[in-house]
Amino acid sequence: MTVSMFKIIAFFAVFGTGLLGGLLSKWLSVSKKSDLIFSLGNAFAGGVFLGAGLIHMMPDAQEGFRDLTASGYPWFAVVCCVGFLFILFLEKVAMRHSHSHDDVSMFTGNLVLYPYVLMIILSIHSIITGIALGTEARISQVAVILVAVLAHKGTAAFALTVSLLRSSVQRGRVILMVVLFSLMTPLGILLGVGFMALLTGRAEKIFEAGFDALAAGTFLYVALLDILKEEFAGHKHHPLKFAFVFAGLAVMAIVAIWT
Repeated sequence: MTVSMFKIIAFFAVFGTGLLGGLLSKWLSVSKKSDLIFSLGNAFAGGVFLGAGLIHMMPDAQEGFRDLTASGYPWFAVVCCVGFLFILFLEKVAMRHSHSHDDVSMFTGNLVLYPYVLMIILSIHSIITGIALGTEARISQVAVILVAVLAHKGTAAFALTVSLLRSSVQRGRVILMVVLFSLMTPLGILLGVGFMALLTGRAEKIFEAGFDALAAGTFLYVALLDILKEEFAGHKHHPLKFAFVFAGLAVMAIVAIWT
């Protein structure tokens, strides 16, 4: 199988997973175990993201920048930090009013606007991740990113859909937003493939290494500040959640044996 064919499979797999997460939200939301199911899936995704960022993407970015520069300066780490800070700024600074549910005087219709803000944040991260996947030249590395994306896409779509339903958004608009969100990572894949087709030589290597590092930063942010911080903020099922985080990280560590 060629890497192009694998990316086509990834395109439809990610899109389908996003739709499935949205479709399952209504069914799971009425289940007595829905919170636990969602939390454990999210914890597993957190471990996968942490492992994908630290074990796979950061070393790839380091190797790419080392081949491009002879100075020894840690450009891969700098770009990774840029990715981390970009999502931090977007979520905690630029969108801070929309995240504050307590201060309704700051933003009229706060609870109604929050799902849209959530979609913007999730979509931007999805596009960056998709571009990183689209730039990869090896099936093994595409597979690593795909596993991370699939582990999180369903739970992200689930969270977005539940947020929309709780905000009393019209059914037609909920469906439209879930479909659009599901398309964000596939769109990023197309952009990544397109950029790599247009770029050649040194520019191609810079772009690939840069997006590996940038995506690694967003992976670490999502794992640490979005998933793990939230899942361990409560007081229930910590040992079980830790086991799922460990399992996700272990999967990425084992995959690294063959990549």
